[in-house]
Amino acid sequence: MEVPSKFRGLKWLTIIVGLYAVVWLSLEGAVAQVIALAVGVAVLAAGYLTQRLIGGRELSLGQWLLFAGALGAFMGLACGLLALTLMAIKTGLHGHGPEFTALQIEWLVGQIPLWTLSGVIAGLGLGLLTFTFRR
Repeated sequence: MEVPSKFRGLKWLTIIVGLYAVVWLSLEGAVAQVIALAVGVAVLAAGYLTQRLIGGRELSLGQWLLFAGALGAFMGLACGLLALTLMAIKTGLHGHGPEFTALQIEWLVGQIPLWTLSGVIAGLGLGLLTFTFRR
């Protein structure tokens, strides 16, 4: 499978996620909003990482699936860790006390292993789909 050297729409997605981040700063704390921003940043990181590491290269099915699974794991783990980081940033920026409860933080920490495993499975599935449709 040949991986494109540039992904169309990545710059527009960067602008959209950046605008959402600016709006997100002014909103009150909600876990869904934090997760949405974390997913957006993780997708951007995965897109730019893929362009940088394997853009323009020809990969076998095994290499492609290994990369897709690893990228999925990275995205799942990154979503959880980014969400925790964003929660800390949001709490630090708003000086009126904690934005998130201990229960919300515990729930998010508990989701990280599940999201990492889900990322691997989704990465492998999307890797197979893209390999099939690119042929």
